[in-house]
Amino acid sequence: MPRNTADDHPTIYIVDPDVKHCGSVSTLMKRLGYHVECHSSAEKFLESVASPATKACVISEMELPGMSGLDLHTALRERQIGLPFVILTSDSDVTRAVGALQRKVADYMVKPVVERRLIRRVRNALRKLDDGRVKAID
Repeated sequence: MPRNTADDHPTIYIVDPDVKHCGSVSTLMKRLGYHVECHSSAEKFLESVASPATKACVISEMELPGMSGLDLHTALRERQIGLPFVILTSDSDVTRAVGALQRKVADYMVKPVVERRLIRRVRNALRKLDDGRVKAID
């Protein structure tokens, strides 16, 4: 059963093996009032997310040790966890981006990411939860 955070602020799950990058995104999201959980791999995130927050978003690096960010997105959907999912990558391959969007990730952003754009994309992803566009696995 999904859980709400105590004060009902959205949770941002960050999956990124780069401690420095994870820390900077975490700091940004915390400044905006979000709860943040950082994970260094998809597998570690999956171990901890049996009961995700009801209002949450995943920000994941595409290139992760082991399972990729896109594989993580697929694994969540297979578990019937339909969280909005933003992929960050250093790879500007358009074909890969289109493929990710076709697999229903909320967004795909090439690094370096401009903070205000990331904020806007996370807010848009969370808004989809509010208006019911993300309510079930397609």
